Amino acid sequence: MRAIILLTFYFLTCNVSGQDVDSVTEDVQRLIKLCSYCTCSEIPDIDGTHLVLNILCSELDRIENVADLDKIQWPENLNGLKIAATFEGLGIVTLGKLPPNPQVETLRFSNNAIKTYWPDPFSDVPNLKRLSFTQNELMEITPDLFTKIDGLEELDLSYNKLTELNPLDFKSLQHVKRLNLQSNLLKKIPIEALEPMAVLEDLDLSKNAINDLLLRNTESEPFKVVKRLSLNGNRIRSVTKESFPPNNSIELLDLSNNVIEIVEEGAFLTCVNLRELNLAQNNITFNFALPSTLQIAIFRINTLYHWPTFPSGITYIDLSYNRLSDIYNENQVDFDNLEILNIGGNQIKDINIEKKLPKLFSLDISFNLIEEIPKCLNSQILPKLEELRLDGNPIEDVYFKNILALKNLYMNDMHKLITVKDKAFSNVIGRGDETTNERNCFFLYMSNCGSLSEIEEGAFDATSLCMIDISKNNLTQLSQNLLDWSSLTEGANLQYNPWHCSCQLQWVLDEVLPVLYKTNSRLLTELRCGSPRAYEGLRLVHWYNWTEQAMCSEMMRRSGPGGTYVLEPSTDSDSTSRVSSLTLILSVCIIIALLIAIALSVYLIKNRRRHRVRQAALKRKRQSASDVKNTNGTHGDQFAALNKT
Repeated sequence: MRAIILLTFYFLTCNVSGQDVDSVTEDVQRLIKLCSYCTCSEIPDIDGTHLVLNILCSELDRIENVADLDKIQWPENLNGLKIAATFEGLGIVTLGKLPPNPQVETLRFSNNAIKTYWPDPFSDVPNLKRLSFTQNELMEITPDLFTKIDGLEELDLSYNKLTELNPLDFKSLQHVKRLNLQSNLLKKIPIEALEPMAVLEDLDLSKNAINDLLLRNTESEPFKVVKRLSLNGNRIRSVTKESFPPNNSIELLDLSNNVIEIVEEGAFLTCVNLRELNLAQNNITFNFALPSTLQIAIFRINTLYHWPTFPSGITYIDLSYNRLSDIYNENQVDFDNLEILNIGGNQIKDINIEKKLPKLFSLDISFNLIEEIPKCLNSQILPKLEELRLDGNPIEDVYFKNILALKNLYMNDMHKLITVKDKAFSNVIGRGDETTNERNCFFLYMSNCGSLSEIEEGAFDATSLCMIDISKNNLTQLSQNLLDWSSLTEGANLQYNPWHCSCQLQWVLDEVLPVLYKTNSRLLTELRCGSPRAYEGLRLVHWYNWTEQAMCSEMMRRSGPGGTYVLEPSTDSDSTSRVSSLTLILSVCIIIALLIAIALSVYLIKNRRRHRVRQAALKRKRQSASDVKNTNGTHGDQFAALNKT
């Protein structure tokens, strides 16, 4: 009996074991081997300090059952490298639980449709450092999403549909340094939810629907240690003294593209470490105090009438497209460290600077009301200036009164400029680099000046150009001696002008065209003739490599394939004799035509008279026959009556 029981037990045990082995084998066969479908490679890490095993699974990879991420099989990692895996555009709706792997440090699930997830999906990848859910359909976050990944440092939840965050959602994320919540539907700053993130440095809340900026009354640690805070693209209306906690660590603050109208006087003074402040595209009218640590101030596209009081350490100022009518008061500012100044798009009529700006290398005064080149634009006041923008000003006469060294000079969109006169740029010299032995030349951009029709021959005397852009003007002629065309290392843009293609422009075909064809052929695309009518619209590159002087030849009226023209060379005497013979032939043809017309008229008149005589004769004949017929009929009746009687 015992033997029978033992045999039965052994049989059942073997049967069950066989079933388990079969099921395990079947599960192994169903696993998705990532490197069989995706791209696996060893690449440098973000920091470039070591190699990582990178796995990229995109929409181009045909992966079956990709939604079941618990079925994936991590590749063999014989070298023990850290793993960075990306599952992009695969249509994942539900995030499954990933299989165990302690080497996984980076996971990205970008551009999917993730709405839900399994509980604790990352519990078996405990060393995760970077996690991204950008461009998905997440509407809420629950505490069981980030459990057992206490070492997470970067979290990206941008471009989802999150409306609010609960206090316990991030309770396990105590080591996150960068959090991106851009482009969600948040209506307020999630202060309570961010409290566990005690070392948060970079917080991006841009492009949400936040309308209140009030952080001072909170005891939340993140807003005391955060260094970079972005709130651009929200609906914030005011910045008050209660907006920021005292002695915070914010270094970069972006409040651009909001609807801010009110900034209280001391609103930013609690930001004792602030280096960059961006308030562009708001409705700010009145000035406010700025912290002494500020280096970069971006206030463009507001309604400021007066200059703010900038600290002495300021290096970058952008006040473009405000309502400034005058330059700053030199007695109230210290711009010894200023490197970039942009005051374009205001209502400034005159620029008068007397104090030296020793570090300024970029000055933008475009689209103001300046009518002449300011005297202060010289190398004594601006010794380091490299870029000057004068675009869009109503300047009628270009003349630089003092020596000025530049690398780039912009004078586009000057619609009142008609003529560039002699010596206009003679005091502008190039600025080279001594370390690289660069040539002392500058780039000139003078395009889209609709009234500019003439540049006099001595306009660039005593100066040197690297490149000139005089496109989209109204130029018809250009002097060969205007400048040394062979020295233009970056070419000349002469396009979109109504050039008069005559013998006076032949030098362009001989000197400029071959150089541009070899070095920068894109500058020949719209280099066309505007006149005479026979040449209108014809590209100058049509004459490339011609042996004859094409523009000094007579154009024959013979059209080739595709509407091209055939030119034949001729001398002046031949041209004159040909014109005389053609005139004589034409005169003879006209006289003959007139004689033929007269003869034809005489013939028609005579023929008409004959026709009238003939018609009159026929009419008389018909009348006579009618009369005879009527007479014969009357006599017959009379004789018949007599016979009857």
